[in-house]
This record gives sequence, structure tokens and C-alpha cells, in this order.
Amino acid sequence: MSLRIHPDPQEPAGGYAFLELEADSLADEPVRVAVFDAYAERWLAPPEANGVGGAEPHWQSERHEFGPYEVYRHDGADWVRIGPEIVDQLGEYAPLRFMLADQVHDTVWPDDVPPRAGAAMLGGLQPVGRKRAELIDRRVAPAVIDDPDDDMRDDDAQDDGIAELPDLTGPEDADKAPGARRGRFWLVLLLAILIAAALAWYFRPEPAPDPAPRVVAESAAPCTRETLAATDGGFGAIAEAIRACGSDVQPDTALSLVEEAAARDDADALLLFGVLYDGEALDPRIENLTGLTFADDPAQAVEYYARARDAGSGEARTRLEQACARLASDNATLARGAFDDFCS
Repeated sequence: MSLRIHPDPQEPAGGYAFLELEADSLADEPVRVAVFDAYAERWLAPPEANGVGGAEPHWQSERHEFGPYEVYRHDGADWVRIGPEIVDQLGEYAPLRFMLADQVHDTVWPDDVPPRAGAAMLGGLQPVGRKRAELIDRRVAPAVIDDPDDDMRDDDAQDDGIAELPDLTGPEDADKAPGARRGRFWLVLLLAILIAAALAWYFRPEPAPDPAPRVVAESAAPCTRETLAATDGGFGAIAEAIRACGSDVQPDTALSLVEEAAARDDADALLLFGVLYDGEALDPRIENLTGLTFADDPAQAVEYYARARDAGSGEARTRLEQACARLASDNATLARGAFDDFCS
């Protein structure tokens, strides 16, 4: 399994990402991460690593390791969460090599993992504006060519005794008469075109009726809400189907399925609610890929863990003990109330 990079949905302002690797590929203890620019052949280091100040990234010839970072294990994968010290320094589409312990992974930094809001976007492909070419009007007024034979024809007409037609144009319009004739010609031509277009529109053939739309059975799509809700095996099987679909499931769809199952006191749904509220726990494929996640609220987490335990979940019992340990040192009113209700 190659390295996969996902944005952290709990950080909408950017700056954080999850590295997904094959299950059990990392040791149990926290891991350090080194980043190598495969194009420039240099290592990423914080600006202060070599006495360089400012916010610009520092690349150097010596290897630098960031971290250590905690390793999360869930749903057949190892997950490592990195922060702005790395994310803010990388530009989209940059060819990189990540080294985690003894793991080496070549990848390209994706375009959906943004730096923190306000951080400079470095590297990658940047659009370059181009000056729009000026349009040159090359239209030339038609030239009027005098016919030298006109005078000869006029003289011949007088010699033959043929009377000239009276000049109906005034003395001021005499020079404009050829232009007026050309204007009338174009006007007649335009009217003829309009009439032809109107006749063509009036006698146009009736359009053929659209073929009946092809109806695709909604149930044929494996990641629709209807298909997921019809999954046999309770919410545990539904949750596995959601994890398999990943980003093909909208967070609202996943939330509605969890809520329906939790309303029936389904132990798996109640346990998932506890994980979503527990900042120390993580369901990577649901929280990272579908985007369904909540802010850390241990008081809410212990309530759902307690309900899941009462519904028969053995895993909820262990998570409840861990969450209660966090609440024990919290003196906030809601935290103390939740501790007394669900941890005592």
C-alpha cells in the first residue's frame, strides 16, 4: 500500500494532514518524519534549524526529522498526523519522498491539503496571467472607383440626341448619390435575408421527441444512502460499508445513518458517536474521508460511551475509562456533571 495524504477535516483553516500507510507498517512508539525534495535533492527543515529566520521554508543538504508524531491504528491502516511545520512549507504537485522510520515513500503533494489560512503557498504550479492581445480592426471602407468611360458615354448621348434624365438630387446631395444607392442595396439585401430566415423558421420541421430517459436504479450505486441503509447486519455492517465508500459518502448522509441507528440504541452507532466527540480517538476513514467529525467534547463522548457500554459494547467500556480519566482533572461545570453521571 502506497502512502496516501488526506487533509484533516477538523482543521478547516488548513495546515494539518494525515499520512495513511499500510497496517502495522510502523512501530508502536511515536515516529519521526523526514521530507526530501526529489526534484531539487534537498531536505526540508524548519527555518530555525540552521539559524535562518522568517517564515520561509528552509531546505538543506543534511537530513532533518520532524516529530515525533503519534501513530493511530484503525481500519486496516496506520495514520500519522502532521502539522504546519511540514504542511505550510509544501506546494501542490511537488515531487516528494517521505521517510517514516524505515519506510520510504515517493509521492506528489496533493492539491487538496492547503496551508494554514494566511500562510504563503510555496512551490507547485502557479497560474501566470498573460496580457490579452489587442484586437486590430482591419476593416477598410470600400473604395469608389471612377469609371473614365462615364464622360464618354455622356458625350455620346448628347451627340446622338438622347435627352439626359433629370437629376433629382439637389446640388448638395449630388456627391452622395452613389453612396445612397449602395445603402439601399444593402438594405434590400438585409430585408431579403430576414424574410428568408422567417420563412425557414415558420416552415421548420417539428423536432423529434426526446427518447425516454434511461432510468438507472438507485440501488445499483453502492454508496447511496438507500443502498447503505439496506445493508444487512445492523449498523456495524453499515459503518463498514461507509468506510469502504470513503469520500463517495457525504457527511450528512453518514450522520443521518448514525443518528437513526443510535435512536434504536445500537451499540456500534453509540460507540461511533463517542469516537466522533472524543478528540483522543479517531475513526480515520469516516472522519478523514467522509468528513463526518465533531469538535473535541469529552463530556459528550463519555455519555455516548456509557450508552454504548450499556448496549453491550466491550470496546466502549475501555474508551469510557480513558475519557473519564481526562474529565477527572476538568473543573468545568459540564465536565464535572458528566463525570458524576457517567464515570462514578
